[in-house]
Amino acid sequence: MQIRVRFDKWARHRIVPATLVIMLAVVPLIGGSTLVAQVHHPAMEVGTRCQQEYQNGWQVDVGSNDVWNRCGNFNDQIRKTDSLEFYYNLHGAKPVLEKTNDGCGWGCGSLDSVDFFYTNEHAGVNNSSAFWTMWDQNSLALSSNMRLGDNSRELMVLATFACNTLQTSDGNANVLARWQPPFSGGLVMTVGAHATLYSGNDQSATEFASRMQDGEPIGQAWLESAWYADNSNTPSMMNTGRDANDCWNRSRVSLPSLFSTPILRDSAIGYFCWASWN
Repeated sequence: MQIRVRFDKWARHRIVPATLVIMLAVVPLIGGSTLVAQVHHPAMEVGTRCQQEYQNGWQVDVGSNDVWNRCGNFNDQIRKTDSLEFYYNLHGAKPVLEKTNDGCGWGCGSLDSVDFFYTNEHAGVNNSSAFWTMWDQNSLALSSNMRLGDNSRELMVLATFACNTLQTSDGNANVLARWQPPFSGGLVMTVGAHATLYSGNDQSATEFASRMQDGEPIGQAWLESAWYADNSNTPSMMNTGRDANDCWNRSRVSLPSLFSTPILRDSAIGYFCWASWN
């Protein structure tokens, strides 16, 4: 496969049989918020799963109840306009986050049973997957085993306050290997980080939800809330499109426009786009 590289403010990846056309993100494009009042949007069904401590200490507890506080802050704010269907930990959660059982419903806390999913835990990447740590020792949910948006409620937005899930520094082929499987089901957008998100300043979760409720694009709300809470954070967003223009337009999806955004699956996806701060 031939790879041509072009640098721009936003990353745009076009997938064609023989060529991958790439435009890499190098500086932030989105400016500050000017909206101050909540804007009406169709009510979403929201799910949250978070994990502070881990079985036998196999992952570090960041302390100070930071994870629980962050997730609680998000929940308290988002339920002002939307329906919080579940809030669970990540005990035994791998099957319901992957395509094994991602449509099993609210009772089991599955990804595809809601419109919007928020999570906070440890995470990382390898060449083929982004992965999220479960409470269970050595258990990882893998993006390469996910197909989101094609089952049950059909998840549209995956928000993960976790490190490295949207890493791009190791090459474009790896990025596509990690994220083509979950987006192939119709996922509209994911937000995460291309490097580190730091504990503390958990009010950023309130701000993220509030900014979305004010009508800001989802990606913009994520970038601004995470970065302004701690300028060392490295937030990122990613979405798909039929072509370059469509990918750009879809990157501006907001809560008011989310349900009217056309779903793209499999071969309908022509581009991957992302933007990062810091």
